[in-house]
Amino acid sequence: MRGWKELEDMIWPRRCVVCGKILDVDECHLCAECLADMPLTYFWSWRNNPAERILWGRTYLENVVSLFFYSRDNDYKELLHAVKYGGDMQLGRWLGSILGRYMRDIPALMPDFIVPVPLHWRRKWKRGYNQAEVIAGGLAEALGGLRVETGLLRRTGYSKSQTRMQTGNKWENVSGSFSLSSEADVDKLRGAHVMLVDDVLTTGATVEACWDVLSLVPDVRVSYASIAFVQHPV
Repeated sequence: MRGWKELEDMIWPRRCVVCGKILDVDECHLCAECLADMPLTYFWSWRNNPAERILWGRTYLENVVSLFFYSRDNDYKELLHAVKYGGDMQLGRWLGSILGRYMRDIPALMPDFIVPVPLHWRRKWKRGYNQAEVIAGGLAEALGGLRVETGLLRRTGYSKSQTRMQTGNKWENVSGSFSLSSEADVDKLRGAHVMLVDDVLTTGATVEACWDVLSLVPDVRVSYASIAFVQHPV
């Protein structure tokens, strides 16, 4: 099997998503150097971390975690771009599994099930997939095979891309854009610990909009996880 993989790499060399270096046969998505230098947040072991602080007063989340810091000036932005726009679903699942491996030994971070932030059906049809579902699959597997509930939340509004929006505009763009699906089992949600999963946390507008819906369920507890966090100036 290893010999076939080596031959395959000779014919179709795989490259590091961050630096472009040709990968060795034992490397996956990132070269050893870029993997070692990934700007990890360590939010899983950091109470009152920056991601939690931007949501203070807006939601009552149990935990907020992200895998790495995102910056337009940093080559690691290529990870997010490859998952979100480049169709690299294997990379998305792999990044989700890495985050899960950091989380799984911390009991407070273990949810009852995982809920990926939904895309509007038109955007999902155009892109071909929901990157949050892909990330959630890798995270769920690393956490011991948790259920991924893709039919719980529904995106009711077709909002514009938020990539270059200002904070206030992002909130207006997603406010009221989510609802519980008609298929949602509210009894299953009552008293459960739900983990929302998305690709990137920027202003928290999407998280807040999802929270507004889930918080209507009695005794539900909600946490949030993403692979990237946009660091804000202090």
